[in-house]
Amino acid sequence: MAEAITVNAYRQKIAACMAGGPVILPIAYMAFGDGGHNPDMTPKPPSASATALNHEVLRKPLASIIQEDLYSVTGKGTIEAVELIGASLSEAALIDSAGQIVGLKTFAPKHKESDERYEISIKLRF
Repeated sequence: MAEAITVNAYRQKIAACMAGGPVILPIAYMAFGDGGHNPDMTPKPPSASATALNHEVLRKPLASIIQEDLYSVTGKGTIEAVELIGASLSEAALIDSAGQIVGLKTFAPKHKESDERYEISIKLRF
């Protein structure tokens, strides 16, 4: 499974919050995209400087978010059978309640059929 990354802008927000700056907003959404792979179908390396997915095609409220251990958080998003039929998904991101990207991962494209329901998990380690 591809490792997710926490983007630099969010890491900067954590540091600012610890120094008395603005409160960090909760993670609330998952964005799905089809631009996370190369022409040979290998995943593009995720970029810590990313401010968005390469090509977002859907954004939804998270299905769940949990803290599995002391140093990580996992957000889960779902794509229902009736959504994104025919898309080749290859990237996903966790988004905060203000619409800013928190972390993302890329993966080999998965072609979405009409009878499939996808669940994607993104685990961010701190």
